[in-house]
Amino acid sequence: WFYHMEKSERIIRTIIGAEKANTHALALSLEVMADLLFRQKIPMDDIYVGSDVYPVVAKRSGKSLTAATRQIERTANLCLDALHSPLAKQYIGRTISARPTPRMLIIYLAFYVHFDKPFFEVIQEHPSLLF
Repeated sequence: WFYHMEKSERIIRTIIGAEKANTHALALSLEVMADLLFRQKIPMDDIYVGSDVYPVVAKRSGKSLTAATRQIERTANLCLDALHSPLAKQYIGRTISARPTPRMLIIYLAFYVHFDKPFFEVIQEHPSLLF
């Protein structure tokens, strides 16, 4: 179910720049989140990155949970720093005033990878995906 890895890494690199960070752990987290949301049909509010996503990434990448968590959150924060207005609109679907958490960034980008559309556009078209 990791069929979008290349796309996930490409999107992350587009946001933060080509050589700024190791994107593999964050890309894996997008894949895990997409699997939970869209294949397993787990409601967004029932997914906890600390117990449902990060441990899977740690196992798949051969890292400790602490190292995987740090790498994911560090790269997520680089993305969040880079998501100024035009990029936020492109990948999230609107500009955002409050800084999202790394968890929400993972959800936003998992939606983008899966649907090729920003989160808020998809939710507007398919509100049932929120539940």
